This record gives sequence, C-alpha cells and structure tokens, in this order.
Amino acid sequence: MLKDIKTKKSRDESGLFFVEGERFIAEIPEEYEICYYVISRNFADTHDLSVYKKRAKCEVVRDSIFKSIADTVTPQGVMAVCEKKIYSLENILQANGFILLCENLRDPGNIGTLVRTASAAGAGGAIFSNGSCEVYSPKVLRSAAGAVLRLPIISDIQTEETLVAIKKEKTKIFAAHPRGNDLPYNLNMKEKFCLLIGNESHGISKEAQMHADATVRLPMTNETESLNASVAGSILMYEAVRQRMDSHVIV
Repeated sequence: MLKDIKTKKSRDESGLFFVEGERFIAEIPEEYEICYYVISRNFADTHDLSVYKKRAKCEVVRDSIFKSIADTVTPQGVMAVCEKKIYSLENILQANGFILLCENLRDPGNIGTLVRTASAAGAGGAIFSNGSCEVYSPKVLRSAAGAVLRLPIISDIQTEETLVAIKKEKTKIFAAHPRGNDLPYNLNMKEKFCLLIGNESHGISKEAQMHADATVRLPMTNETESLNASVAGSILMYEAVRQRMDSHVIV
C-alpha cells in the first residue's frame, strides 16, 4: 500500500505523504489526518503501540517488507501515512508574518532548511514555484525537521502571477540577489514583506526581478561571489527577526 505513494506523481494524485521515525511522528500536529501507520514486526514486538492506535490503524508488516518501502538507510520501523493539508494563496496572504517565496529551488536540503528557518522566524507561509523540488518528498521532510507540518505551504505556482497577487496586497517584495542594490539592514522588514529566493545556480528570473521593490545583497569580504541559497535566505529572514525584536514587533 505504501509503495503507491513513494513517487511525487502518486503523492500528488492521492493527496497523501509519509513520514518516518518515532520523533518525527510524535511531532505530527493534531490537525493532520493520519490515515494509518506502517510498523515493522520487530518494532511491534519491542514497543507499546497503544499511543499510535489512538490516532489511526496500525499495519504490521515483516521487517524485510518495511525495509523495502522505507526511505531511510536504517529505518526505525515505524512510519505514518498522512493527508496533505491544502492551503490557498489567500490563506498565506492573510496570515501574519512575512512570506517566503522560492523560485525554481531544486535542492531538497535547501528547501527543507528554508522552511525550517521560515517557521522558526515567524513566517506566515512559504510558496514554491513550479520547477521547485517537491515539498512533501522524504528528503525535504527530514531536512525541515517537521517544519513542513507547522507552516502553511503552497507549491507548483506560477511565479509571476503570484508576485502580482502579492503586490495587490501592497506587500513589499525583497528579492535576494548577489549584486542587489540594497543591504538588508537598510530595508524595512518590520512590516509584512515577501522574501524572494531564486534558483541555486541562476538566481531569480528577470521576470520575477521586475516585480521586486528591492534587490537585496549580503555584504561579503574577499572574493566570495554568493552564499548558498538556504544560508542567504536564513540570514535575511533573521534580519527581519532582529528588526522586529528591536521595535518590539512580535512575529
């Protein structure tokens, strides 16, 4: 049964995804619907399953079967199959906190790190354009350390249409750019804004840049051309935290 949602296509069609490991599963918010658990025979024999049975049915399978469907190299023996939560652009535009918008971000580690940072920094939501890596892929879920389940996220959107909708809400758009015109310390991040992060290799598209109210760069010494997308994005998000703390704005 679980093999049916091991690919992005099947996860998109079914609206389901899975998470592995005791700690990760324990952090699944109550508002997420857990359809069922898949548990290895060894885990079932050595653990109390009552805590899992309170939320969903437990399917116990042979250890060899569990290992064949698990995504981790050394699986713990328990995974949960959950329903995706569906958010709209309107949900994110109306939420408190800044907006993270990523265009054609391909690396699962970068996406997971940015989602985790956005959640910690008080973002109202995250948006990923079509061409970006799937947010519900196991690698992104692990990298985000559960933050995908705590932050409103939408994906597979058209970047330009989304930027137009954001500007209609009179929300400033700050685009990260290695040769940007502004430093983050000179921008007003106390009010709601959208942080635009581009592709790891090519940055933001020219079309997206046209909608930016400011292109922002980080000061760098020596001959360093740019930082990793998730590192740069995280620094910029925490500049917003710093500004808001200084002005006693709670994110």
